[in-house]
Amino acid sequence: MILRWQCAVKPIKCHNTKKKKLTDSLLTKQSENLIFHTFDETIRPQIEELLSLGKSAGADLVEIFLEKSDNISLLAEQDNISNVSPSFGIGAGIRVFLGKKDGFVSTNDLSKSGLLFALSQALGMLGLNIGTLCVNKFEGLDSLKDFGSDKNNWLADSPDLDESTIRLLESTNLLSNKNKNLKVRRASYSRNWQEVLVAATDGIFARDIRLHQTVGLNVIAIKDKKRSTSARRYGSSGNPNDLRNWDLDKSAIELNESAQKMLHADFVEAGQMPVVLANKFGGVIFHEACGHLLETTQLERGTSPFHDKVNRQIANTAVSAVDEGLSTYAFGSLSMDDEGMEPQNTLLIEDGILKQFISDRAGALRTGHPRTGSGRRQNFSFAAASRMRNTYIKQGKYTPDNLIQSIDNGLYCKSMGGGSVGPTGQFNFSVEEGYLIKNGKLDKPVKGATLIGEAKEILPRISMCANDLDLAAGFCGSVSGSVNVTVGQPHIKVDSITVGGR
Repeated sequence: MILRWQCAVKPIKCHNTKKKKLTDSLLTKQSENLIFHTFDETIRPQIEELLSLGKSAGADLVEIFLEKSDNISLLAEQDNISNVSPSFGIGAGIRVFLGKKDGFVSTNDLSKSGLLFALSQALGMLGLNIGTLCVNKFEGLDSLKDFGSDKNNWLADSPDLDESTIRLLESTNLLSNKNKNLKVRRASYSRNWQEVLVAATDGIFARDIRLHQTVGLNVIAIKDKKRSTSARRYGSSGNPNDLRNWDLDKSAIELNESAQKMLHADFVEAGQMPVVLANKFGGVIFHEACGHLLETTQLERGTSPFHDKVNRQIANTAVSAVDEGLSTYAFGSLSMDDEGMEPQNTLLIEDGILKQFISDRAGALRTGHPRTGSGRRQNFSFAAASRMRNTYIKQGKYTPDNLIQSIDNGLYCKSMGGGSVGPTGQFNFSVEEGYLIKNGKLDKPVKGATLIGEAKEILPRISMCANDLDLAAGFCGSVSGSVNVTVGQPHIKVDSITVGGR
């Protein structure tokens, strides 16, 4: 059992007169100690009984998150499968709120006694005890919202191990055929399937099935003493045929061309200059440097420079941005979040003005910003937190060429690599594939470039957005684990940014 201590408060005064009556029905017979095999209406009585116990102990709200998972990941190196990693999981996370405090416990024991013990531990974190009796009524769960009713065949319809293996080896073989300079060829595939059920004393009772598939490609090109790397990631949600429909040839051509061009690139000179960032994964900078600062998790910590900026200008008027969970097949889309709330389109920034934050249940309680269907967690062992879904800068009225033509001397960042972000939005990101801009035209390729800045300084400098919005799949790590997200943007122009180099 994993215990996550999030708070401690003084116990409240309650009466112990009905302890035996409240607990006997769950603990009397070993034969009743059955594991919940199915997540549906049949477990309503047991769930309601647990919730009622927590509520009667004095909790303001009790939430139960049940999960089953069936995952597999493959790694192909050169022309061989080097790793196969299947994993299966089942468990529950129980969270209890009292005032603005909460206690969270997770367990993989889904028997009645196992869940009862987890509930007692979560209550104990707040100084509450099962068996006490407080005037704190629980009126029962709402009707089950079953978002997974038409998704029950998704797992069976997904590629099996043999089909996944063949497809992955096709990709590395195709890369080999594109160019013999590609000395290292790697391809990874993962399929993550979840069935979840959320129930809470505010009446929430919802079930869903999730399916995510992602492919990553990575190559190293070597010629004489020159070396370059190139990587891409592709992914979707809710599409069992995604791997089957993957355009291998297009991906191989894109990756090979990038690696070959950067093989002969010179190092960039450091300086302050205007920059054009490409669409799709270029949006990772907005996600990391700004998006996290708009999560109520950051507001609770007091580390967001935007905490008091609602309805105030924080970006150039060219910038509007959203976070949503609705785009079909997008990697961060969902039918409900991990607190049972349906997703929505959350307008974060409109014409440069901050409009709203990304909020979960705890964030709404502690900051006053309304929930946005953004309570997310990696699995049952994490408490949900405010997390991004599909987060991107909206497209504007210009073409990508318009942006490039507006610059005399600058840098075009076609593909971004890794980077780091500080707690208040300071960032540095490497440019995987870059080109100089000279007199409004793309010039020679350059390598070794790093973009350095701070969100609150860079947002006002995004002066132009193109009309070619596109999205890219990725994973985001934070307090509630690693979750699948989408980053994105059209081509954007930053008037001035520090470029690290030689």
